[in-house]
Amino acid sequence: MSAFTPTFSRLDPQDRPDNLSAAVMNSLSRPIYGRVAWGPLKSFILGGLTFGILPLFAWPSALARFITAEQQQFWHLLEWLSIRTGDKDAQRLRDAVQKNGGPSPTLWLFPLLCIGFFAANFMANSNISRLNWDYIARTAYAPGYLRFHHPLSELFRNWNLCLSVAFFLHWLSVRMHVARVNRMIGGINAILLRQQLPPLPSYGVGIGLRPAWMIAGLIGLAFGAVWAIPAAFAGAVHQRYCRRTSSRIRAELALRVSTALARQRPPINIPMPHGFRLVCRNPLCGHTIAGGAAFCPRCGTPVPRAEIA
Repeated sequence: MSAFTPTFSRLDPQDRPDNLSAAVMNSLSRPIYGRVAWGPLKSFILGGLTFGILPLFAWPSALARFITAEQQQFWHLLEWLSIRTGDKDAQRLRDAVQKNGGPSPTLWLFPLLCIGFFAANFMANSNISRLNWDYIARTAYAPGYLRFHHPLSELFRNWNLCLSVAFFLHWLSVRMHVARVNRMIGGINAILLRQQLPPLPSYGVGIGLRPAWMIAGLIGLAFGAVWAIPAAFAGAVHQRYCRRTSSRIRAELALRVSTALARQRPPINIPMPHGFRLVCRNPLCGHTIAGGAAFCPRCGTPVPRAEIA
């Protein structure tokens, strides 16, 4: 009798799971929770009660926390691209994202130091006993023709100037971060094109012309708070990026991951994350689009074929 030697072969399932890819998609689709941006009503009330000081402490801190969480999600994506494609550009972008920090504190700390200097200089040469809350409030928010003849007029002119510069610098900080993210998207697009995947568009937040914010700023200006106008622009771009633009960018990146896995042969089965949302590309719309839809139900903008589930 001849001996029989059995042979063994391993058959992988067609829809095999990929835990790393699933983790990347879940990371990109996960909302960034916390107090990442103030609305116009909260900013108007708390900013008015604190003469514009509280938003200057809260907004940069919240933006820094948001950028840190966002960069972790971008790093996960670029690490996945680096492992999956071996592309050196993905490794370079991954290292660059890891090194980038939040907004520089010098963009908003210097004007506050100026305010402290002017306040200390005034109190050193004035009657401190007259500086009570009611006295300062009536001076800060009095009509312009009263403030110019008030003993504290010089202090509050300097106050408005420094606060205006500080809010402008926060507006500039948000815009600079959006520019950094767009440069990263440009690097990712080069990798996506080499993988025959559709690129991402560039994103912006505008200059901050939002009706609710402008109304709050004009109300503050009517009461003599000149800093309310640059604060309205800064708060508008901050809120738009944290609550809308960043979510759209991360959703588009998650879609590219899903498309890459679906095109692979055999395909890899990755369930769509629960928090995943596809939004309209029309910057004036931003409506949520259901999976599989070919057009936005609100404005009719077509969904690119690569984004249709």
